[in-house]
Amino acid sequence: MSFLHSRVLIGALLFFAFLVMLVTSILLFTQRHDAAISVMHTMIGVVMSGTIVWHTIKNRRILLSYLNPLKKHNGAYSLSFFLAISLVTYLSMAPYFSLSPAAMVYRFGQSLKAADKAEHGKEVIFEEYNAAIPKAQGQTVTVEFKKGPYFMWPQYALWIETLEGEFVQPLYVTRSIATNNFTNKVTKVDAEQVFDSHLMIGESPLALTALEGGEDPQTKNTRMRPESLPVFLHKLGKQASNGYFLPTDNALQVDGYSGATMMNNFIYHTQMRDRLVGQYRVRLEINHSFDYNSYYRSDRFPDDKVYSGDGYSAQPSVVYETVIDFSQPQQLQKMTIVGRGHHSGKDGILYRDLENLTTALELVDRVLISHSL
Repeated sequence: MSFLHSRVLIGALLFFAFLVMLVTSILLFTQRHDAAISVMHTMIGVVMSGTIVWHTIKNRRILLSYLNPLKKHNGAYSLSFFLAISLVTYLSMAPYFSLSPAAMVYRFGQSLKAADKAEHGKEVIFEEYNAAIPKAQGQTVTVEFKKGPYFMWPQYALWIETLEGEFVQPLYVTRSIATNNFTNKVTKVDAEQVFDSHLMIGESPLALTALEGGEDPQTKNTRMRPESLPVFLHKLGKQASNGYFLPTDNALQVDGYSGATMMNNFIYHTQMRDRLVGQYRVRLEINHSFDYNSYYRSDRFPDDKVYSGDGYSAQPSVVYETVIDFSQPQQLQKMTIVGRGHHSGKDGILYRDLENLTTALELVDRVLISHSL
């Protein structure tokens, strides 16, 4: 006697999976994103999909007859096959083309999420800064920056360039980059230890036990971090005496546009040196040390003395961009991620592959750019 009946198991799995999927679908539709609910929804969806495949295999003959539009059912042709195809096609295309009533359903769900966020969300506070740029005569550019969950103390730079890629001027550069002032120097406690996860997150960050050292004023202006923001540093085009692209020999190139790393959400106003006309590209490059992952391990490039050096560069910098038109009235433009820098700063190429990045993609929640006429 068998205690396992396949049809009973399939029916029970589909029924209970359907109940969980129904509840989690409603929660995801009406409330803010919740990681636990998303994982539950995904895992139950996998179980449900597997059960459906199993059910399909066991009933493949009946299913094949349903999928034959020329087969008669109960002695007559049916439009059910074409109706099913039409319905699935509509549901698949509606989100991309904002077709009604799908668009109305989406907006309704967004309104419910917004209400839930307003009721339960934490207050988001922005600090506002105004840069005083001597002899500047151009338009004012405003940057609204909201940090992501892994933003702690990264290095970053904002700049403007032409659509052809010619550097125009910086908008903001963290002071450590502008002056090559990297005074925090640490080393491994165990030289053979391999890092394959972020050293700064979790209840017991690995950096507390696996690294030693700290502030070392003697390293000021001597440590070289070409991997920090390679796209920006090569765009800046100032080469240090050792061949690295760093502003150490000409820090005044970014004078007035640099400052201590802004650690919270911020709204930053700065001014163009000269008035600009037409479209220009705004870029942001950001990088955080110690953010290793399973691909960008500490032993990923053992022969690369920069990557395997004392900078603990881990995941490379990521680059965001948008285009603004100084000839048009002020419009709020959202920056989008477009690529990454070289893992050790060997060149200033913008690499488009992002599949091996993890926490580096969550340094930034959003960046909005606007300007005056």
